[in-house]
Amino acid sequence: MSDGIAPGPLHGIRVLDFTERMQGPYGTQILADLGAEVIKVERRVSLTVDGRPDERYGPNGRYGLDPADTSFYAAGFLAANRNKKSVTIDLKNPEGKGVVERLVGTCDVVYENFRPGVMSRLGFGYEQCAEINPAVVYASAYGYGSDGPYERRPGQDVLVQAIGGFGAMNVAADGRPTPVGMSITDLLGGMNGAIAVLAALRHRDRSGEGQRVQVNLLASAIAAQSEQAVHFLNTDVGEPDRGTIMHAHPYIPAPYGFYATKDGYLALSSGRQLPELSRILELPALTTDPRFATPQARNEHRAEFEALLEEALAHRTTAEWMELMEPEGLFAAPVKSFGEAFTDEQVTQQDMIVTIDSPVGELKLPAPPYKLSRSPATVRTAPPRHGEHTDEVLEAVGYSRADIARLRDCEAI
Repeated sequence: MSDGIAPGPLHGIRVLDFTERMQGPYGTQILADLGAEVIKVERRVSLTVDGRPDERYGPNGRYGLDPADTSFYAAGFLAANRNKKSVTIDLKNPEGKGVVERLVGTCDVVYENFRPGVMSRLGFGYEQCAEINPAVVYASAYGYGSDGPYERRPGQDVLVQAIGGFGAMNVAADGRPTPVGMSITDLLGGMNGAIAVLAALRHRDRSGEGQRVQVNLLASAIAAQSEQAVHFLNTDVGEPDRGTIMHAHPYIPAPYGFYATKDGYLALSSGRQLPELSRILELPALTTDPRFATPQARNEHRAEFEALLEEALAHRTTAEWMELMEPEGLFAAPVKSFGEAFTDEQVTQQDMIVTIDSPVGELKLPAPPYKLSRSPATVRTAPPRHGEHTDEVLEAVGYSRADIARLRDCEAI
């Protein structure tokens, strides 16, 4: 590659991206990080979720530099659209449809996340695209799937957390269901969608056959609960009950959570290390009190156990406890602030945050979370400005400058 970056494993794969918000864009961003050429097809007039003009770098293009330009909606776009090219096309304009048909014919993957049936009504559902390009891998990312009683419901992360068990699993100590503080099902859906596309491309490599791929937020939420789901479905353990504010997992006995120290919080996560923990804390009751003699007993007396823990931990700072626990191999970690997480020495050593040039200058982004020794995933280009690559992409598929000017005049692009 001309910029000196080794081509990724998906170099040569072209993805036509009709996705918006988070689940779909995050999935196609994974493919882009791995080297695919991702062409993001956007509306000619792009709006935010609340109907305002698109603000990916802020209305004045100064995201992060000017408070008036710095919104979470902008961050949402910037977090899921790097390494992509943006083209603007009116899918309802006959001339615009012709542009999309030509692009479909040149692409390996079509990826969309509209509600079921929307793409078919626009003329670009799976069957229609497969007629143009029989080898296409066509990915649809939904809220709840392509059929069933929830098919037409709006699919949004916190709604799916509510239905799919995340609220119940993350239950507060007082029994109140609590959402996870991030778009967790969107990100899981994006990851699962990318995995499914990679599998479909591998199948195509062997057979020459394209196919349809489907992923949805609810299925991703159910699958992600993994061990908790298995335990609930096969035993009489019952509904999750955290019991105390500091406890992290309703089905794992204490110690397993975030516990207060003299100046902050400390994470502890192993009941197998009670003898070592008891000695370091100078708290013999952890191993001698019959209420804590077995995992089941500790679970039944979780509040008493964790109250003793915090009473002992209050005598030293988090750093002081870490100095005592780390050499002993205890499963312990300081609970850091959000800002401290991004400057942690392990995070910086492993280059988990990357800085790239963008329309607002330096832009910091989370790096791809996996490493490939020969064909690495890379962050090459900033999230695109609206329609930034329309001319470039159309010229690459055979449109002349005069053709492009005509398409723009008739408001197809």
